[in-house]
Amino acid sequence: MDDRPYSVTGTDIKNRKMAIDIEKTKKIVVTILQEISKFIDEGVELITFDDIRRNIDYIPGDPRRLSSNIWSMERRGYIKINRILNNSIQLTNKGKIKLIEESGNYAIDGKWRMLSFDIPEDFRKKRNQFRRSIKRIGYKQAQKSLWVSPFVKADEIELIISEQDLGKFVAYLLVEKTDMDSYLKSLFKTELSQKK
Repeated sequence: MDDRPYSVTGTDIKNRKMAIDIEKTKKIVVTILQEISKFIDEGVELITFDDIRRNIDYIPGDPRRLSSNIWSMERRGYIKINRILNNSIQLTNKGKIKLIEESGNYAIDGKWRMLSFDIPEDFRKKRNQFRRSIKRIGYKQAQKSLWVSPFVKADEIELIISEQDLGKFVAYLLVEKTDMDSYLKSLFKTELSQKK
């Protein structure tokens, strides 16, 4: 056993800083997406960069930081900017999915959302991306080819399926009663006990 004290290297510090920066960027992206979503929920059809700048205060100081984050979000596909029409901003399906994934809404209604999918090997990258997305919105694997979730937000699976163009490979069911009920409740025991 090595009794020498642990030393922190420059690489360790750089990795920690990168992890903090990634988490900070993620929070900024979600904040901007939530702000855009609020406009949509209020029935505002045309959202401009100026509207967002006036209503968001997450970055004090340099307004260029907000601009660069918005342009970065456009490059990543979370939003679409119409430069012809007053720089209006539109939330894409990918942006909506990100909001669903990051939402803390774990409301339940006593129904099970079930997914079965058989995505061919030719689409391995999409299959892995799909699997990561469904885990983020609350699905768990109950059997080899069956994924389930008790959460209402998991109903938004259609958005993920259409965004990744996987409709012909995925079956989605909304089930009120199943003979697997006790097994599924034990699978989500921790999450369901936190709801009570």
